[in-house]
Amino acid sequence: MLVFETERLRVRTATAVDADLLYELWHDPQVMGNVGFPQGLRISREEIAAGVAKHAPTQVFDRYLIVELQATGEAIGECKLGSPDETGIAETDVKLLPRFWGHKYGIEVKRELVDYLFQHTDCTAVQATPNINNIASINMQEAVGGVRVGEGVFEPPEAMRGYMTAVPHYIYRVYR
Repeated sequence: MLVFETERLRVRTATAVDADLLYELWHDPQVMGNVGFPQGLRISREEIAAGVAKHAPTQVFDRYLIVELQATGEAIGECKLGSPDETGIAETDVKLLPRFWGHKYGIEVKRELVDYLFQHTDCTAVQATPNINNIASINMQEAVGGVRVGEGVFEPPEAMRGYMTAVPHYIYRVYR
């Protein structure tokens, strides 16, 4: 299901067919190192397909969405629209394959995610927590009006400490 379009991109709900793309993305150390998985995420194609299949086709929030190029239909990454929490804050996420970095696609997607949340929910702010070393993600947050409001460290759960690292991050919010 189509969620939104920009001049260059289309964002749609993920289907089981997208398991290969998600597998490639989530196993890429360049991508996943920013979120604490320097060797990639430990997940199989089958687990990905099962996770995608558990969502209703029309569900937009709290599921993976696929970013495609308008011109070719090629999938270049994924993003996520989080439902607002009890305090009115919704989270977003954008991950693109490294070969598509440097074209400002992330900013294009992030801008639309923020607009979508403000148009379709009553959230008061849209939040993201980029790794303090991920300058491109920080620039993306600031390009869409994000304001740094804090910082923290994501600590891996005990069971994941053998393959996940702590992630120092900033907290950025775009307010309605």
